[in-house]
Amino acid sequence: MPNEQPYLPRPGIDERTVAKEMISDQYPEHWEECSKFVKRRVHAKAKNIPDSLHEDIIQEAMYKVTKSLEHFRFECTLKTWVNLIIERCIIDEHRRLRNEERSHVPLTDQSNESDLEGEGLTTSEVKSAEDALMTNDEIRNGWAACLEYASTHANPIRNQLIIWMVIHEGKTHAEAARAAGCNAPVVGYVVREAQRYAREKMEHKL
Repeated sequence: MPNEQPYLPRPGIDERTVAKEMISDQYPEHWEECSKFVKRRVHAKAKNIPDSLHEDIIQEAMYKVTKSLEHFRFECTLKTWVNLIIERCIIDEHRRLRNEERSHVPLTDQSNESDLEGEGLTTSEVKSAEDALMTNDEIRNGWAACLEYASTHANPIRNQLIIWMVIHEGKTHAEAARAAGCNAPVVGYVVREAQRYAREKMEHKL
């Protein structure tokens, strides 16, 4: 739902008041609604991660929200901030699963190749599957590197919002500038530097 929020709004209440009430735990229903929001977003965005692991992602995201909320500077909406935390938790889980798979995958031997031939897979089909996996890995690694750039430089929340809107959502620099409270050249600089950082990081892994 477009107007869905990670908290329970009351008429006339603003996000700063909501955040203060969540920090003081004055209204526990805020945290209940936040938890429901995180669950919905994880189930929707982590479809290529086994369902059995979704609860771990939800718990990690809620832990980070709880730990970091008092430092939230309102450079973006509360909803966007929580979404960024969820996205980072999903990326971290992707990375963990990929590393785990690499540490357990046995070396290919002749019997495995024979099995593939028996399945009727052609060389081009196998190569296409490998290319698809590599592309997905590159996208995830690139996105993770962009978020890493944002988190290690000044104005991390603003930069994460810019990167999210321009790279992930395809918004224009002007649209991202309005949402982030800066001008378009700043948006252009952040996006270029994040992409450069991601390229250099991925080249070092080759």
